[in-house]
Amino acid sequence: MSDYFNQLLADPTSFHNAPYDEAFKLTNDQISQLHIEGARKRFAELRPGISVLDKLAREQGVEAINTIDDIAPLLFPHTVYKSYPISYLERSRFDRLTRWLGGLTTTDISHVDAKDIETIDDWLDLLDAKTDLTVAHTSGTTGKLSFVPRTKAQWRQTIVHSGVIIRDWWGRNSGPDIPQNNMPIIIPGYRYGAAAMQRGNGIQVDLYAGGEDNTLFMYPDARFSADVASLGGRLRAAEARGEAGVQGISQVLLDRRESLVELEKRRPEDVRKFFDEAQQRFGGRDVYVTAMWAILYDWAEEGLKRGIKNIFGPGSVLLTGGGKKGKDLPDNWREQVLEFLGFTNIYEMYATSEMMGLCMMCENGNYHIPPVIIPFLLDPTTGKPLPREDGIKGRFGGLDLMPNTYWAGLITGDEVTWSGWEKPCECGRTGPHIVPPVRRYGESEGGDDRIVCAGAPEAHDRALEFLAELSM
Repeated sequence: MSDYFNQLLADPTSFHNAPYDEAFKLTNDQISQLHIEGARKRFAELRPGISVLDKLAREQGVEAINTIDDIAPLLFPHTVYKSYPISYLERSRFDRLTRWLGGLTTTDISHVDAKDIETIDDWLDLLDAKTDLTVAHTSGTTGKLSFVPRTKAQWRQTIVHSGVIIRDWWGRNSGPDIPQNNMPIIIPGYRYGAAAMQRGNGIQVDLYAGGEDNTLFMYPDARFSADVASLGGRLRAAEARGEAGVQGISQVLLDRRESLVELEKRRPEDVRKFFDEAQQRFGGRDVYVTAMWAILYDWAEEGLKRGIKNIFGPGSVLLTGGGKKGKDLPDNWREQVLEFLGFTNIYEMYATSEMMGLCMMCENGNYHIPPVIIPFLLDPTTGKPLPREDGIKGRFGGLDLMPNTYWAGLITGDEVTWSGWEKPCECGRTGPHIVPPVRRYGESEGGDDRIVCAGAPEAHDRALEFLAELSM
C-alpha cells in the first residue's frame, strides 16, 4: 500500500494538504477501506461529544459501523443546522441559540455569555472572539439561517486545500501554487461577513494574495449581514402570508436593512469604480478570481455592455460553482463570462457548505467525489440507500471525514446521477463521480424541508426535538 493511502487511512484530515491528483489514482478497494475505517473512526470520536448524534444513534439502534450502509441512518437532513426555533432570532434569545449550537459540535462553547446580544452579526462576532469556532451561515428563504460550526483551524485547512486542488487537479504541479507564488485576488462581492462565501476571505487574502494591497473586492469595506439575510427571508415569508412584514422586528434590524438599501442605491457607482480599478490595477495581469457562476454572469454582463472584455491575463485562475442558482440566463452565459474574463483556466466544483471536501469537474464534465467523502444516493421516497452501481439516480448524501469536531454526514436537497463504481471516468480518474446535471428537488417531490431519512424517519424527528430541548 502506498504512503499516500496509509496517511489518509491514519488521519483523514491530512487530505487537506496531500497531493490532490493522487486521490484519484486509488483503487475502489482502497477507497472502500478508507470509507469504512474512516467512518468507524469519526463515529467513535464524535458520538460522545455530539449529543444529537448520540441520540440519533440510540434511536436508530446503531452502536457500531460494520458496513457502509450502517452510516445512512445517521446522516442528518441538512436542515439540522437550522433546526432551532425561529423565535430565538425574533426575540434575540442568543443564549439559547448558543446552547443549541453546542449540541452540534465537540468544541466547548458553554462559557459564552450571549444573553445581552441583540443581533445575529453580534452573536457570530462573539463566538469568533470567545471560541475556537468561526461559524458560517447560509441563506434562508424563511429567515432561518443554517449555522455550521466549523473551527478556525478547519477554515484554514479549507483554504489550503483549495490551493492544493488548483495546483494538482490537472496533474501534479500542473497549476499555479498560489500560496508559494501569490496572485492578486479579485472577488466581485463583500470583503466581510459570516456567510460561507465570505468566511475564508481573510485567509485567502493572507495566504493567496500576500496582503490586502493585492486584492480587489466589489465592496471592500462592507459586510454581508446575517441579520439582513435573515430579515429578508422573514419579510418575504410574512408577505406571502399576507402579513405586515415589519411588525415585531426590532429597530436595530430595520436600521441594518436600511443600510443595505443604501448600499444597493450606490451599486451602479460601486460597479463603475470596481471596473475602473480592476482595469487600472490588474488589467492584463494573471489573477485569482472566485465567485459563483450567477454572480460572475452579472459582472460579465455589465462589463460586456461597457465594451470590456479579456480583462485579465491568460494565466489567471477561476474557482467557481453553484450553477445558475435559478436565474434565467442565456444559453451562452458561460461563453459570455469567459469572454469578459479573458482566460479559460477554470476549476469548477459541486459542494455543500457543511462539507469541507469539494467535488471538482473534470474535462468530461463529471464531478469527482474525493475519497474522504463517503457518498450515498438515497431513494427520495423511502430514504433507503440505493445500490452503488453506475447510472443510478437519487438524492445525494455523504459523510465528509475531514471535519473532526462536527458530524459532516448529511442529506442534501439535490438529485444526482452517479457513476465510477463499475468503470472509471473517461478522464482516467478513479472512484465515484457525479454525472451532471445536478437538480434541486422541488417542494412537491420532498424538497429541502421534507427530506425522508434512512432507518426510522421519526428517529430523526426525535433527535431534532432533543436538540431543541437542550437549548431551552
